[in-house]
Amino acid sequence: MRKFLLVYNPVSGNASFKQRLDEMIWRFQTLGCMLILYRTDRELTNLALYVRESEAEGVLVAGGDGTVHEVVNVIVREKLAVPLAIIGSGTSNDFATYLGLADGLEAYIERILAHKTMRVDLGRIGEEYFINVASAGVMTNIAHEVDVRLKNTLGKMAYYLKGISELPKFRSVKFSIEADGEMREEEGFLFVIANSGIVGSFNNVATHASINDGKFDLLLVKKCSLPELVALTAEIVSGRGISEKNVLYLQASEFRIAADAPLLSDVDGEQGPPLPMHVEVVPSAIELFI
Repeated sequence: MRKFLLVYNPVSGNASFKQRLDEMIWRFQTLGCMLILYRTDRELTNLALYVRESEAEGVLVAGGDGTVHEVVNVIVREKLAVPLAIIGSGTSNDFATYLGLADGLEAYIERILAHKTMRVDLGRIGEEYFINVASAGVMTNIAHEVDVRLKNTLGKMAYYLKGISELPKFRSVKFSIEADGEMREEEGFLFVIANSGIVGSFNNVATHASINDGKFDLLLVKKCSLPELVALTAEIVSGRGISEKNVLYLQASEFRIAADAPLLSDVDGEQGPPLPMHVEVVPSAIELFI
């Protein structure tokens, strides 16, 4: 009998996945497959052991970007030779949305059972891997300051409202950026280093991004006037792409970034290390069901 391990976060997306859990079990069961359940905890205790002992041919993760981030790190660090399926069920599911995996569960299960996969790049900061985005600057704290109840009620609209309310308080910092050995300095508000084109639930942010080209895309919002910043924010929210008037756009396989003020980073929606930051692309680092 074919076996798959389902890793699920019981509280992601206002705990909505618990309503779909029975459907998941039923769908795999009717197709003659065994679905083994793993309920997440903070440390993902013994997850690698579950994967090895179960002899599962694939790992499915149901949760938001943070849950996906944690499972990706276990798979890569433990050198688990199993593909990963992303069942989007959190407030933010950027990477799953970019791949078109956030909807259409029945069709996705069929592709999983047909073993349709591709290898994708990951980013690495020290010993930590990330699948979609690393960022730092004036917007970084917003995701962590949004009230959990508001986030679960309004979804990504909670981030929009918080971001708009903070615009008048933005202060620029001076960034030093080394991209594949080329140095430059730029005064700006924030930067993101993206694997996919969707960042913070906004579509078409990194318009040239590819998840398997061995490069990540860096976008830095330059220092500009408040009206220009409002206009740029409107472009981002619209999802129609961003003009490069007040944006520095770079592609590279390695970045080193420092700032003249203390800044914490955000990595796949979780609080990351303070700057300076060294980001390396790890090509074709993980296999995904698509």
